[in-house]
Amino acid sequence: MSTRSKGNRNQLKCIRKLEADGYLVSKTEQSFKYSTETDAFGLFDLIAIDPNNLILIQVTTNVPHTHKKFIDFSKKYCIPNICYEQWVWYDRKGWKVFMYKNGNKDYEDMRK
Repeated sequence: MSTRSKGNRNQLKCIRKLEADGYLVSKTEQSFKYSTETDAFGLFDLIAIDPNNLILIQVTTNVPHTHKKFIDFSKKYCIPNICYEQWVWYDRKGWKVFMYKNGNKDYEDMRK
């Protein structure tokens, strides 16, 4: 399985989980032949919204991206009711979700 198809599969898993939790989800990723940036703000793949919250999400597989970029972004753009998250899918184990708010990092481990 290619890296791209694995990434797309894991994004779809994330979308289904968020929709089951009552969020409306949209993909922000766009691929063009000559594009240099495909993620929103260079960091996020998905936007999820419910009546009270907005979440910007990066989806990765097995290894999280460096936390520094997300911490710095959350510190600079500290907006109420907006959360910045990184969802990491670990093969055959499940999700680990890192949440960044006000320059701080927290996580929820949903792995089996």
